[in-house]
Amino acid sequence: MRDGNVGAATLVGRGLIPDDIKNRIRDRVDIADVVGRHVSLRRAGQNLVGLCPFHQEKSPSFSVSPSKQMFYCFGCKAGGDVFAFLTKITGVTFQEALRELGDKVGIAVEESPAERMRRGQTHRIEEMNRASMTWFHANLRDSQIGATAREYLNRRGILPSTVESFQIGTSSSEWDGLCKFLTRKGFTHSEITTAGLGSPRSNGNGHYDKFHGRLMFTITDLRKRVVGFGGRVLDDRTPKYLNSPDTPLFKKGQTLFALDQAREAIVRTKTVIVVEGYFDAIALHQAGLTHTVATLGTALTAEHIQALRRFADRVVLLFDPDAAGVRAALRGLDLFVNSGLGVKVVTLPVGEDPDTFMQKEGAGAFAQLEAAAPSLLDYALNHMVQQADDGSLESRIRSVDEVLRILQKGEHPIERQERIKIVSERLRISEARLIERYPALLAQSKRGAEAPRPQPTERTPLNALFKGLPEERDLLVLLLHGKLAPADVRRLRPESFTVAPCRKLVEIALAHVDREGRVQVQPVVDESVADLDCSALAVELSMREDHFDDVQAHIAACFDRLDRKRSERLMGELIARLKTAEREGRIDDARLLNMQINEVRMRKAGTPTAGVVSLVKE
Repeated sequence: MRDGNVGAATLVGRGLIPDDIKNRIRDRVDIADVVGRHVSLRRAGQNLVGLCPFHQEKSPSFSVSPSKQMFYCFGCKAGGDVFAFLTKITGVTFQEALRELGDKVGIAVEESPAERMRRGQTHRIEEMNRASMTWFHANLRDSQIGATAREYLNRRGILPSTVESFQIGTSSSEWDGLCKFLTRKGFTHSEITTAGLGSPRSNGNGHYDKFHGRLMFTITDLRKRVVGFGGRVLDDRTPKYLNSPDTPLFKKGQTLFALDQAREAIVRTKTVIVVEGYFDAIALHQAGLTHTVATLGTALTAEHIQALRRFADRVVLLFDPDAAGVRAALRGLDLFVNSGLGVKVVTLPVGEDPDTFMQKEGAGAFAQLEAAAPSLLDYALNHMVQQADDGSLESRIRSVDEVLRILQKGEHPIERQERIKIVSERLRISEARLIERYPALLAQSKRGAEAPRPQPTERTPLNALFKGLPEERDLLVLLLHGKLAPADVRRLRPESFTVAPCRKLVEIALAHVDREGRVQVQPVVDESVADLDCSALAVELSMREDHFDDVQAHIAACFDRLDRKRSERLMGELIARLKTAEREGRIDDARLLNMQINEVRMRKAGTPTAGVVSLVKE
């Protein structure tokens, strides 16, 4: 019972940092405060509840336990400790979450000299970027410096509220205005160059601004850090758009413009619109389509896709209807083939781009285009077929060579066959002809049919996992809520549980028994959440609030039923072995097995047979 949402993030790098440091930070942090910055919570019994930030829902299924310092969503099954929440909601690594929380509670996390230098450099660049953003924004408000930029924004239909929301600004026409501002703030020319904000002049006489005389767009990450900038000229200079270069803080191939502002809407709709330009993204946001992001002068990358998968199930590609936009959409087919995301391509009328279309037609017209949009595969096939020189069979097949090459990469054999079927239907030829032309495709299809690649194990729902086994579920619920007395703990046996994650959880519990014979619940929760084998089970059972009329009587009944079932399993195994021994003529073995069977029968006769009546719905 493994779940990538639970525990995995908390495992990353844990071996590199002492448990004592991690536990001290977690003990000083209130998970309710951390989660409350992202989710509106209200009290419900011992826990706090709210709408899950990781999937769309109308009724709260997201729960936070201040006493256990854990969160869990009974809808999408995301859960874990405060570090897991931060890694999932902000995209930071475990080490980054640990250090961020450590800084807030005054606990230093040991770093290597290289890590310390890298983190210091990153922090310094972010400080420079934030100072630069303030300067750009002040320039835009300046009556003289910002006049041309304000007029341009007004002509493009960008509202003042949108300017504030996206922190749009302008650089000055001076060749070194920003460099002089930053040096007055205490930053060196070397730091300014590293941040990609300035460069030394070729004649050695000072430094010049990278972005002088441009309208400036602020690029922020999911942690609201200012990581870079994009600049557009307001005259005929080239290049028209210029982005910050890659720095220790900023990677164009991993960053999407406006993702921090779009994340909430993406999570709510499970859909993300991807455009290519700053103005396109801003225009869609201004029109109410706030689940829109933009690439930063680069094609979509595998890192972009990975980031989108964390929040969305569906992707809408909205590129300009020119040749460059078509190429951008087609490049996406290779990236999305095994992503698990549903992808559609919206084509705008000729002569329109997303910015102008939204201003002329509005969100309603775009919704109609989206509803009628083809899948990325259909879009690619349509385009390839249109590129055929004539209507001959060979020409039609040649036109989709690249599409079929990409389809061969499909990991799931059934999905791959369905896609080939779509291709054959679009080309109006049989699947056999396609396979005949592509022996490699046929070979891969056969390999997939004979030995399909193992697919990720899907999480078994709790009700299905414990079907017919309520005693195992209830005992662990009560264990994780600290209800087992020392006498109960002495009856715990991992081998009595048939569900593998339960056995692992019991093993962990028995390793954390205090001198009085009671299970220390918090250490058990901490260790089990960090264990892939039982993390999902531990989190979900810990967060349940089941009610039992007579707890001790229920515990006793659960143990009795476990013992009885174990005896029945043992009896079945012994009888099977006895039959084999008799069939093979092993008289001594048969005699010994008969004695063991009689002993089990005698013990079973003395075992109470009270049934378990669980008050939890199965």
